[in-house]
Amino acid sequence: MEIYAHIDEGGGPLPSGRMYGMAAALSTSSDETALRTGLRATLLPHQDHLHHREEGAKRRIEVATTIAELSFTGAVVVTRTTTNTQQEAARARLLTWLLPHLQHVEHVDRIIFESRHTGDQHDRRTGRWLRQSHRITAQMRIDHERKRGDERLWLADFLVGSYLAAQLHNDPEPWEIITSAHVIDVITDPR
Repeated sequence: MEIYAHIDEGGGPLPSGRMYGMAAALSTSSDETALRTGLRATLLPHQDHLHHREEGAKRRIEVATTIAELSFTGAVVVTRTTTNTQQEAARARLLTWLLPHLQHVEHVDRIIFESRHTGDQHDRRTGRWLRQSHRITAQMRIDHERKRGDERLWLADFLVGSYLAAQLHNDPEPWEIITSAHVIDVITDPR
């Protein structure tokens, strides 16, 4: 049985700077069909993917309630305070902590990032550096996928979006619903 981590990012303004975050939603190969079907069931007729930022307050609660009922292993949310111009550097720093954690602590076999098209090269560079420095091994596969290509990326998006909304926008209910049902580790400014 393989363990997957689907990773997506989010961010929001702080009084001074910006909070940048990433969520890694953990699931197993045996959960895949039910998880993807359950996430697809949250879509409205006009939607082809789920995105936290595009949903209203009532709908976020409905989606969070559905997510709370789904079977996934857990998640890791990492955040870093940064500036508007240093988000790529913040992403690299978070990945430098997150990828070894996912491989060596969570025993993840495969990472799937939401594709950022030309931005994917930065993730690949960070992955190569981590392999060359022996912080992760080649056994952990790292891929990029478009959001519409894998519903589990919607889960990662909704997790990071809910966390940031609770922290930055006084919108805690979706985050509280999800965390009442699932273990989600939150790591702030990892070293």
